Amino acid sequence: MKKLLIGALVMLVVAGCARNRFDYIDIASSERALAALEAGFKAVPDSVADGRTVYLLSQGVPVADVLVYAGETGDVLFKDPAVPFGYACETVGTDVLMDSLHVKAGRLYTDAGLNARMLYLQDARMSLPVLNKISDFAARGAFIGGVKPANCLKKDDETVFQRTVEKVWLTGNVMSGRTVKSILKAAGVKPDVKTKADSLYFQHRRLPEVDIYRICNLGKSSGNVKLRFRVQGRQPFQWNPDTGEITPVSYKLKKRSTKVTLRTVPGDDTFLVFGSFAERKKLKVK
Repeated sequence: MKKLLIGALVMLVVAGCARNRFDYIDIASSERALAALEAGFKAVPDSVADGRTVYLLSQGVPVADVLVYAGETGDVLFKDPAVPFGYACETVGTDVLMDSLHVKAGRLYTDAGLNARMLYLQDARMSLPVLNKISDFAARGAFIGGVKPANCLKKDDETVFQRTVEKVWLTGNVMSGRTVKSILKAAGVKPDVKTKADSLYFQHRRLPEVDIYRICNLGKSSGNVKLRFRVQGRQPFQWNPDTGEITPVSYKLKKRSTKVTLRTVPGDDTFLVFGSFAERKKLKVK
């Protein structure tokens, strides 16, 4: 009987710690992180223009689904690779790609904590060491898109370079000539933010136990908008950067996401912060 009670207690603890995207929420750690974030947010004086916005956007690391690599030569300008709304991209340089970027379970991670599902190449010219690194990423399950390498920067390596390209570009998760949207779909990556409103802009930053979303209304319409966030198990609150107020919003927890109803006006610039463990599956705020 004692063993059964202990087992049941363990199951309750595990069930109460359902994690947002991967495994479990550490409730105590989440509450500490949220309390520290809130203290810093409220400590910003009203007199500092955009102070609370700058503060929140300086926390954690940006969330991206696509990492864009412009190349080694420095003469290729970054171009938006037509990432559809709901996803985000970040750029990485050669130093990060070679020294900091690694793959785990098919995702690309940097030492700083940024992670993505896809690497997008913008320059067909590269050195053999960089190509070998990309080859390793592909072998470990990372999705590769963008241009197919065509020219080795060191002529002495050209033969090995071309042989490596042909081998790597036969891999199923390497998809040059495909749109970013189609590659993300093939990788099974759901949008970070999904909405029918066509005038919204978002940014997403993540702390270990807190997700911060900046939501801007760039249109001319007012009213309630419905959004679906790729966050699970945590209650969203609206953080007003102009007043410092923190208020609950209407939400509904889904299996792998959270639906939120948000009131917006033209030019609105606000934040939704997910940190607290959601004790209720849904909440309606009047």
